Amino acid sequence: MKNTMKLTITTLCSILLLGSMSTAVQAAPSQPFSSIALKTAAAKAPTDAEKKKMIEAEKKRIVQIKKNPGDVYLLYVSDKKLNGGSEFLYYVEFPKFKKYEEYEKWTSKLKGAIVQEPEGMPEGYTFVKGEVQSPFSKQFEAQVKAEAKGKVVYSKKMEWTEAGEIKLEYKKGKNNIIFHMQTDYTEDKETKEYRYESAADSLNTDRNQLTWSEKGKMFYISTNPENPLTKEELIELAKTMIKK
Repeated sequence: MKNTMKLTITTLCSILLLGSMSTAVQAAPSQPFSSIALKTAAAKAPTDAEKKKMIEAEKKRIVQIKKNPGDVYLLYVSDKKLNGGSEFLYYVEFPKFKKYEEYEKWTSKLKGAIVQEPEGMPEGYTFVKGEVQSPFSKQFEAQVKAEAKGKVVYSKKMEWTEAGEIKLEYKKGKNNIIFHMQTDYTEDKETKEYRYESAADSLNTDRNQLTWSEKGKMFYISTNPENPLTKEELIELAKTMIKK
């Protein structure tokens, strides 16, 4: 009798123990499953429509930022088909000048080649306007893309210390002279000697133009077709046009 009771009690305990273990086994997955479900929901990729809204919101934000002359913002979009096929967009406020002294002061902080008023400027010509543009850097674009780290859209202010392009214009009555420098983005960056084309003989421009290049920069001096300045006079101006 005692042995029978012991066997019954032992069997009952075994059943209860197995029941508890079964309950534990069944309950255990419920927590990880909930966690996975939450993570999956949180990681759900945005739709194209949602991405488009994010891109347009960032564009609007950049436009609304108060910009100082020389400020450049670069915007990167991971899916360029949502941005008219463009992976990068530049938002710029290029500095413009009506006085040569203002231009000279602003460009004093820049490194590299700078256009300056040449020595021996033809008599009667006065400064009309000037403009400086930043370079368009592939290296900076690569940096911004790397920093985006898979984001739908990302933007950053570009810091630049060398001009990508400069134009200065001088006038005397109906005649004008434009001194122009720009970065050479082509693969062919060999130094080229002075080349002159008159507006009458050229199919590429409607101005008289002297061109040359050196150290990854292209330089131009151009005049209106009726301007009496000769090729030789423009070459003399070219010799002191660049501040290095």
